[in-house]
Amino acid sequence: MVKKQAFLLIVWAALFSVLLAMPAGAEEWKDRWKFGTIAPDGIGWAKQIKNIVIPAVEEATQGTLEVKVYWGGVMGDDEDFVSKMRIGQLQGAGWSGQGVLIAVPEMEVVTLPFLFNNYDEVDYIKQEMSEEFDEIAKKNGYMCIAWIDEDICSIYSTKYDMSKLQDYKDAKILSWFGDVEERLYKSLGASPISVNMPEAPPALRQGVGDAITASAAWILGTQLYSSIKYVSPYKLRYAPAMIAVDWKTWSTMPEPYKDHYYKIRADVVKRFVAGVRSDNAKSLQAMKEYGLKEMPVSPEEMAAIRKNAVTIWQESLDSPDTGEILEELLEHLEDFRAK
Repeated sequence: MVKKQAFLLIVWAALFSVLLAMPAGAEEWKDRWKFGTIAPDGIGWAKQIKNIVIPAVEEATQGTLEVKVYWGGVMGDDEDFVSKMRIGQLQGAGWSGQGVLIAVPEMEVVTLPFLFNNYDEVDYIKQEMSEEFDEIAKKNGYMCIAWIDEDICSIYSTKYDMSKLQDYKDAKILSWFGDVEERLYKSLGASPISVNMPEAPPALRQGVGDAITASAAWILGTQLYSSIKYVSPYKLRYAPAMIAVDWKTWSTMPEPYKDHYYKIRADVVKRFVAGVRSDNAKSLQAMKEYGLKEMPVSPEEMAAIRKNAVTIWQESLDSPDTGEILEELLEHLEDFRAK
């Protein structure tokens, strides 16, 4: 009897220690989040979501949160994800740049043409302004699980090498990125053709359009490399991506779980974007080996393209929604470049 009582005491002590280790109220909290993404299962983003993001969330919540991901546009496109999050059919999404700008329109400031010279600058802005962009996402009703990247994008064409300003005037450019991208193309003399991202590949193959700005991995993944002949010899703009959850859903999570995730989020993002950037570099190289051509651009043409493109910055600076955040961003970039 004494041995049995001693054993029971040990068991109860072990259970009690587990309960003490759990955040207050957390032993009662369990949830299931449904996410949508256009990323196909098994490649690129999907691998990193499975191998990096979901394990991090499970770690932060001590296994009390189940995440179900609907891959490959099963739940629609980015616009559909935003709508379904608003009515509770989805709790979260992995958005491309299009979805980011629909859900958090102020993020247009990071997509302005020729804003970033390289990823070091992108990472510095993420580091210095994460709190500001978190607040902007919250104001729009979202928690940013991870601000990731599509690419610092070039423009691809089936017909023009995009090394001259005149190419923009002649090309039939598809635009899927929203208002800021349409403003960019118009500043360069183009008449953009609006499409949703899933519509773009068939539109290019059928000749509805003959140019598009996109990530290298997207061009390769959609097998457009067999139709695309040219890539611009310059990077036109940065495109963000984001994994986000509805703020009301996030707010139900116990505070210690939230705190834990905030502590590990920077590492999650760092590991995720390393994979994205590697995939883009490998994709571009593979397409060049297949026959994709990158023609040189003269200093005069480059200056003309840049001069016209950056005129759209002023509208963002003048906007009450984006002016202040863009001014702060530009100040941080100036400081970084002065180091």
